[in-house]
Amino acid sequence: MTTGVSTIRPLDEAFQRADVVEHAAVEEPKISKKARNTITLAATLGYLFDAYAINIYGMTLALIALDFGVSIQTMGLIGSIFIAGYMLGSCVFGMLGDRFGRKHTLGFSIFAYGSVTALTGLAMTPVQFAIGRFFTGVGGGGELTVGVPYVVESWDSKRRGLGAGLMFAGYALGVVYAAIVSALILEWLGWRAMYFLAVLPAVIILFVRMQLEESPSYVATMEKLKQTRRKRVSFWESLKASPALRRNLAWGSLIYVSLACIYYAETVFAVPFMVSQLKMSTTVAVATLGLFNLSMFVFSIGCGVLSDKIGRKAAGSLTLVVLAASLWVMFSTTSIPLFVIFGILAFGGIGGSWAIGMVHVAELFPTEIRGSGFGWSVALGRFPSIFAPLGIAWLASITQGGMGDAMKYSCAVLVCALAAYVFGPESLGRTDRT
Repeated sequence: MTTGVSTIRPLDEAFQRADVVEHAAVEEPKISKKARNTITLAATLGYLFDAYAINIYGMTLALIALDFGVSIQTMGLIGSIFIAGYMLGSCVFGMLGDRFGRKHTLGFSIFAYGSVTALTGLAMTPVQFAIGRFFTGVGGGGELTVGVPYVVESWDSKRRGLGAGLMFAGYALGVVYAAIVSALILEWLGWRAMYFLAVLPAVIILFVRMQLEESPSYVATMEKLKQTRRKRVSFWESLKASPALRRNLAWGSLIYVSLACIYYAETVFAVPFMVSQLKMSTTVAVATLGLFNLSMFVFSIGCGVLSDKIGRKAAGSLTLVVLAASLWVMFSTTSIPLFVIFGILAFGGIGGSWAIGMVHVAELFPTEIRGSGFGWSVALGRFPSIFAPLGIAWLASITQGGMGDAMKYSCAVLVCALAAYVFGPESLGRTDRT
């Protein structure tokens, strides 16, 4: 006859430890301004080169298909394989960041995707190329899900939006950088040269890593564990024991459903729309897309600061409404000036939404499991984005307005993030998060 004590006690301890994690006390980071800025620079450069590694695929796709003698459909499959790798990297590196620290994990992820992207330039078959893109995605997903907690934990709670905005601004610049490199060397040296150049972040990060300090919040949390002799709580154990953390994972995932889907929907089809519907030349359309990305740079910083002033929920909701309205007007007009004006607002809204979403989701989880919580939110939310381009193409085929209507209706996906902001918790100034 058993008493059940041996079963109840571990479960009770699990709930107690999870409660400690969920209600950890707030501590502002004890870090110098120089160290904070170096961490932010490293994460921003990582995201810049991540954008380069992601976007050179679309710029080189036609040449690669011709070189390997494969169909565009096959190249589309390789694109989906990349996103699958990105999803895997998001959750795996997030957990590694919690286990081994932000500093070393971030450096490894950037070194990994930079090196693998460069090696992908040596691929001699479509299978080899697909494998390279998969592991590039794994490293790129790691850069995001380690970089964001690292930056958030290095800024004081009243200025974290600015830190996240600066980091996402790096992504916007990375797209512009990829376009410039493509214009300069693609026809001259071929597609492989663009991939070889991705070794640059691997080299730079080796230098920058030597200047980095570990996340102060992470160090303080690990030190408290030692002092109290408390065992670390796993992400899964925390979720099992805490309904609040499970809800936060759901809210974070919904936000990233909107962020990822709207980004891929708009960036994949913006240039084709400008060429086919507005009769722009390809050169002018690409230049216009570059202008839109510059607006993402400005808005990401501005909206990040706004979220520090009025809260993540209010700033996030407002940015989503502006984004949806701008998209609707942008793809309803045949006037090129009006298209450009509202395109600046729409793509700026995408940048602002990402900046706010990054800091908000990271703040939904305490330091001890922040990388895991943020990483799984990104991974789960990114899964539907695999089908975003397919969904736009399908809508374009069944609606009277074609591509324009499809792009307008894509703003419906923003309801997911809006619901998370309206019904979820405010993360700015939370007293139960470090």
